[in-house]
Amino acid sequence: MTTLERIAGDLPVECEARIIGEPGHRVGAITHDSRIVAPGMAFACLRGDHHDGHEHAQEAVAKGATSLIVDHEVAIDGVTIDGVAQLVVRDVRGCLGWMASTVSGTPSASIPIVGITGTNGKTTTSHLLASILEAAGRPTGVIGTLSGARTTPEAPELQDRLAGFVAGGKAAVVMEVSSHALQLHRVDGTTFALAVFTNLG
Repeated sequence: MTTLERIAGDLPVECEARIIGEPGHRVGAITHDSRIVAPGMAFACLRGDHHDGHEHAQEAVAKGATSLIVDHEVAIDGVTIDGVAQLVVRDVRGCLGWMASTVSGTPSASIPIVGITGTNGKTTTSHLLASILEAAGRPTGVIGTLSGARTTPEAPELQDRLAGFVAGGKAAVVMEVSSHALQLHRVDGTTFALAVFTNLG
């Protein structure tokens, strides 16, 4: 659990963060999916190719979101939403990884993470490396193609999983980092102990 003020304070200056409303609003989790919003969450209004999360702000608030992450002040029916703080940033997607890291307790500061990228070989390399670490007595978490719907999860899920590895006593994490994930800033806010580049094809 953290506050909107803490989240804003941890952002890079390039995010140009400002808070509308109460900066002390408590944030227990952050999501960009309006379908799973629960009371106490912050809802990140992501812009996509076909959908704009800002259009789901009212739905998120109705489900209990106490904070909105937006790229402009959101009003419903011309009225600013009472009792809901808004963290305005230049680019929600570009800043989401940093925010998710703060909400999850900055897990990458507590566990060494190896990121593996490249056109081919990420999955094989990640599991080989994890097996080596396990054989050396270092319990290792793995994130990648075989452990989730996406090779590299969206930032909130990624940071939650990293925090889970820390809480579960893992000594290291090996994860696949797709070029798509890099382009979409999913690993922003994550500190890597080592980066592996397999190939470019």
